[in-house]
Amino acid sequence: MSPYWRRLLGFTLGAALCVLGYLFLLNFPGLGRQTPTAGLVPALAIASASWWLTWRFLRADQIPPAAIGLNSRARPLLRLAVGFVAGSLLTGVWLVLVTMTTSVVWQPNPAFRMGTMLGACGFNFFNNVGEELVYRGYAFVRLADRFGPVLTVGITSSLFALLHLQAGIPWLSVLAGVLTSGLIFGALFARWRSLPLALGFHVATNIVQDLSGLRPSGASLFTLTWPASGAAVGAETLGTIALLNVVIAVAILIVPWPSRQSRPD
Repeated sequence: MSPYWRRLLGFTLGAALCVLGYLFLLNFPGLGRQTPTAGLVPALAIASASWWLTWRFLRADQIPPAAIGLNSRARPLLRLAVGFVAGSLLTGVWLVLVTMTTSVVWQPNPAFRMGTMLGACGFNFFNNVGEELVYRGYAFVRLADRFGPVLTVGITSSLFALLHLQAGIPWLSVLAGVLTSGLIFGALFARWRSLPLALGFHVATNIVQDLSGLRPSGASLFTLTWPASGAAVGAETLGTIALLNVVIAVAILIVPWPSRQSRPD
């Protein structure tokens, strides 16, 4: 086995161990999302473990932090903020599409709790740090070197969707939402090689869904009452969202946007 494949296999096995440890902690009494700790311990664990794993393999292959946008010249905090704003806007469009294609009624959520909202935001951030480091970090860079960015976006997004499918999310939601969102995250990273940019976008999509009530919980500002005759979000609505996401991902990849990459510090 060549050093390239040996290193990539080593990273994949390490990432799998990170995920297994995360799932174990998430299901450990008192540490899950529906507990007072709001799942923050497992999220911090996978973020820390995947960070260490990524840093170790980048150093082993002599790949500078600039390759994933983590040097000062790449302005990671600014790109994190830009990604968050862009992700919030897209999720807002999803909410408009849901409202226009269903008979959903929005009402203030009497069960809303500020502490629950802060816990959900913290969980989403650190959980997404772990996911982005695994899917849009070292492995993405190495696969893109060999197979090119377009195929790498497809590979990593498919793996991203499969992980959510095994978590029990309905397959239609995985195909229409998770897979196509993953295409956008991957396209953003492929175009600008900025993990903070993809992370900000990813975090925003999750937080806005939680706050809006599209994913209902005590962190939701609103409750959504759906028509009694059908499912919450039907296939037509999911299909429209999926098409929008795919168009955005393709546009990011093929439109000649400015894509200057920073040199290492």
